[in-house]
Amino acid sequence: MREITAAMQSGNPRAQLAFDMFVHRLRAGIGSMLASLGGAEAIVFTGGIGENSSEVRGAACSHFTFLGLALDSAKNAANPSDQDIATAESKVRVLVVRAQEDWAIARECWKLLAREP
Repeated sequence: MREITAAMQSGNPRAQLAFDMFVHRLRAGIGSMLASLGGAEAIVFTGGIGENSSEVRGAACSHFTFLGLALDSAKNAANPSDQDIATAESKVRVLVVRAQEDWAIARECWKLLAREP
């Protein structure tokens, strides 16, 4: 995504198309979950793109204002980690949560090793 964003900012139309398609699929996924759940109290971004791309977070959230979601653009742009980046007035919280895959893997390995005779 970093390469796509850099190419997009330098005017590459194929990079813009790739970004737009990615965000469209992301919004579609969020929208289908909203329909299944009957709404949402929070939207959580995590992992490589979710934690590191303010562009993706901003573009994804921009179409959910009808839910009362209001993203704080300054917080979103400030490389947030483990925090809420929605405005105080937002009816839907927008969280950026640092993924801890290494910790989860270590924990599972510990469990496996503890079972060994």
